[in-house]
Amino acid sequence: MKGGRIPTLRLCAGLLAGLSLGPVARATPLSDGAALYRQRKYAEARAILEPLAAAEPDNAAAAYFLGMTLQRAGGPAALDSARAILARAVKLAPGNAGYLAEYAGVCLLMADRDGSLGLALEGREDMTRAIAENPADLDARDGLMQFYAKAPWPLGDPARALELAGDIAARNPKRGTAAYLLVAALFDRRGMHERASEATLAAQRLAPPPKD
Repeated sequence: MKGGRIPTLRLCAGLLAGLSLGPVARATPLSDGAALYRQRKYAEARAILEPLAAAEPDNAAAAYFLGMTLQRAGGPAALDSARAILARAVKLAPGNAGYLAEYAGVCLLMADRDGSLGLALEGREDMTRAIAENPADLDARDGLMQFYAKAPWPLGDPARALELAGDIAARNPKRGTAAYLLVAALFDRRGMHERASEATLAAQRLAPPPKD
């Protein structure tokens, strides 16, 4: 399953809030582990999240952050371990579209690695469901777009890949341009040159006009 500069006014407001006399949020193992994950300190995050997830098997957030930590840390069994833990997060929080999208993404990566039809179908259906539950998730749309562009028939669907690129462009033209160009490259790689040209033209239509 992404920062920029903090506006000065918001930064000042945050500093003033820290000086207020109100209650201060206390750090917890979950918040510490999640913070380390976001800082890409995966070994440190795992050292906190693994015992937490074992001690609290009903803690969906702990399972999610542990699963993501295992995936991002990499290694021979990273995807397999991440899928097992993320499956628990999805089961505990079935309404969380973000958890579902990340689980689906891992399934699709494993399907590509192993040539597994079952995992491909599971990942495709779960990613589709995650998008339906959270249409604003452009990462999920991008992942499903790439699947449809790369997968062989009957799993792949070039028209659907272009449709998803168009959905991304409608919400974020700059990201949509990148999506169309990526799809064009994937189509070219598969020898689908007419489809590649179609995607390239769509990207060009989104590009801003040159300045005088």
